Order: sequence, then structure tokens, then C-alpha cells
Amino acid sequence: MKHKLPIAAVVRSTAALAAVVLLVMLLSGFFGDKIAPGVLAATAQPAAPGTRTASVERETVAVREEASGTVEAQRRTTVSARILARIDAILVSAGDEVRLGDPLIRLDDAELRARVEEAGRSVDAAAAAAKRHGADLERARSLLRTGVMSRGEFDQAEAAAHVAEAELLRAREGLERARINLTYATITAPVSGKVVDRLAEPGDTATPGAPLLSLYDPSALRIEVPVRESLLSRLHPGAALEVRIGGAPPLTGIIDEIVPYAEPGSRTFLVKVGLPDQAGLYAGMFGRLLLPAGERSRLVVPAAAVERIGQLEFATVVTASGAL
Repeated sequence: MKHKLPIAAVVRSTAALAAVVLLVMLLSGFFGDKIAPGVLAATAQPAAPGTRTASVERETVAVREEASGTVEAQRRTTVSARILARIDAILVSAGDEVRLGDPLIRLDDAELRARVEEAGRSVDAAAAAAKRHGADLERARSLLRTGVMSRGEFDQAEAAAHVAEAELLRAREGLERARINLTYATITAPVSGKVVDRLAEPGDTATPGAPLLSLYDPSALRIEVPVRESLLSRLHPGAALEVRIGGAPPLTGIIDEIVPYAEPGSRTFLVKVGLPDQAGLYAGMFGRLLLPAGERSRLVVPAAAVERIGQLEFATVVTASGAL
């Protein structure tokens, strides 16, 4: 059995389809005039009397490219212990300013002090033995002159005195080494700078060479930037470059070093540019380096002659005959 649509529904469907077709034709420009493809000559219009004009000038300007990098410390120091000992106290924290010779870490020095005392007693014993053998040698000289002692016995007494003197010298050197080792229990700042990080805590065991603190000199910073190889020929150590770091005013840096090795993946060379000592600069900050990249020509017109419509900029050109 067939179903028939009402006439009103058919009419509505037809009208909707016709409206869609008309809309498509309108949007495609079917009812407007069409311009054939090609180049059309602009219609020249005479300039109005009193129209102000300006000359267009061509100038050559230097081109600079930006390369981003990171601020690093020129002098970075890792502090470690020279002896094996337990850490009693760490006297600084990250961010603290320290000067050369300031105490940073104290190690357990009980065993070291005991060695100093032991070495001191060894010196006392060696000094007493050297004194006794020295007195024996003086008596032996007297007996040798009177003929009571033979030459062989005198030689033995003289050798014993020399051995005692050598033992005293060795004991004194051992005492000096013990005292020097005792100074290693207090780790001092090898340079003036700022503490970056604590790598150990009290109670840990310090081993020789293991890093305990990290320091850097905040007055000697530089920015390290990878630079593509096509720009490298324009750079050389000692050249001045503009550096921009954060919201700070532009700085002038001097190229300290150009690492003579290109990264295989990026084909870039690492350029290190020294920065002036300025407050607000810290290692790890992001920065940009402005690099010379040649020259280019450009046309310069007065800003008043430029008309802006939306995001587009227009300028009216006046021909030699005075037409627009």
C-alpha cells in the first residue's frame, strides 16, 4: 500500500530546497559581475589640489637574528671533603653568600684530635731519646780522647745519636701531618660566591671527592647560546653583542669563547658571552642573544602616509604625472 504526502508538505520541501539553491548561488557571486582572470591596469586619478606628498627613501639596515640560551656561571665550584668522616654540621643553605675562607661544614674530629695527641706524645718520647743519645755521644767523645773507649764503640754511640735525631724529625713531621688532617675537619669556602645547592645533610658520611656543596660566583656570569653554523663566520672572541634577559634592559656582552665543535643533530656551535656584573641576574635564567646576520634594503615612508584598515596597511602612490 502506497502512502501519499500531503500537498502542503511537498510545497514546504520544495520551497526549502529552492531557498538553499538561491543562497548558494548568491554566495558564489552568480548574480554579480565577474572579473575575468588577468592583470588590470589601475585607473589613474588626478591628485586633489594641496595634497601633501612625501618622498620614499631606500635604506640599507643591518639584520640581526635572535638565538636563545641560558645564563651560566663562569666559575662554578663543587665542595667536597678530603677525609672520611661523619658530618656534624652544615653551616650554610642554598642562596647564602659566602666569602673565601668562611666555614661551611664541620666534620667529626674526635679521631683526628686523638691522632694529634698521640703524635705529640711520640714527639716527646723521640725528643727524650734524642737528648739521651746526644748526652751519650758527648761522653763517648770524652772517653775516646782519653783512650778509654775504642773507635768502634764511639762510632756506635754516634750512629745511635743520629738515629735518635732522625726519629725526632719523623715524629715532628707526623705531628704536623696530624695537625693538618685536623684542619680538614672544618671545610671552608675555596672561593667567594653563592651557595647553589646542599648535596648532603648532617649525619651523612663524607667521603673524599664526593660533592657536598655547590657554589658559583654571581659576579661572573655568561650566557651560553647555540648558534647555527651560517652565522658563525660573523662572530669572533672579543666581539660585543646585545643580550636580552627577561624584562631587564638590554645588556652588552663580550664573546669569551666559541666552542670549536658542532652538534651533529642541530649543526650549531656553542657561543659563550660574558655578562656585566648586574643585580637581578642569576644562573639558569633564560636569555636571548642578538646576532649579526648581514644587511638588507627597505623602503621608508612617513608613518602619517600609511593607512591602516583592519590588519592591512596601504599607502597611496603618486606618479610622476601627479596622478594617484
